[in-house]
Amino acid sequence: MNHFVKVARFENTKTFLSHVLWIVFGIVIVIQPLLAFVEAIQLAKIGIDATPVTHPELAVALPSVDYFGFDLVPFGQVAMVVLGSIIGASEFRNRELRTTLLCLNKRARTFLAKLAVILMYSTIVSISSMVVTIAITHVGLGSQGLNPIILSPTAWLFITYSVLDWVFLTLLSFGIGVISRNSIVPMVLLIPQCVGLGNLLAEKWIWGSYLPVAAGNLLFASPTDTIVHDPVKGSVVLLSWTVVTLSMAAFLFIRRDVGGNP
Repeated sequence: MNHFVKVARFENTKTFLSHVLWIVFGIVIVIQPLLAFVEAIQLAKIGIDATPVTHPELAVALPSVDYFGFDLVPFGQVAMVVLGSIIGASEFRNRELRTTLLCLNKRARTFLAKLAVILMYSTIVSISSMVVTIAITHVGLGSQGLNPIILSPTAWLFITYSVLDWVFLTLLSFGIGVISRNSIVPMVLLIPQCVGLGNLLAEKWIWGSYLPVAAGNLLFASPTDTIVHDPVKGSVVLLSWTVVTLSMAAFLFIRRDVGGNP
């Protein structure tokens, strides 16, 4: 236990001091809420009961006020994938893993400590961002929105779903980064799904909803979205992808030689 605590403190220090953590945190805690605020102001001007019939500029009908702001969750998905990818592959840049294992030679505990730290930070970042984003959305809606502090049971439930989606995707990209020893691979695999390909494949292909990002999108889909809100299926599929990937990553991290190239 003492060794695990030592490793966890070591990994926590490295992650806390990494530039990528604070860049991602800034994006999802500042830029995303700002986008939500601007969008909410525009929606408040036309009224939250607007429809494509009364306002042709709307592509689809607006959901009820409880679901406002969650259309920006995919924006944060990209940032969280980048966070997991870079941290997962960080040990394999410039022979950092050699230094880590010289100091902490228990590979299994080292991997578990890294996993615990990325889980902790992804949870903190996700909760902070989603709460601020949804609260700011309803500030922008003014009297038409919910109380930005109290919100509603539905809004809080969807905040929870969004946080779960972000955390799972961060862990998944972390695992792929460890397996591939490269941060580009998880980004190439997951980011296109985050920016629309996931939902497109889910609509056009029977197995598309079983891809990780598309499955995660089922967690926070609103009643007016083209995909159906199915948190049970979404969470089971996304959890399965994450567990399998992390199991493979752990096996390779423990068994694979460090290698001679950076």
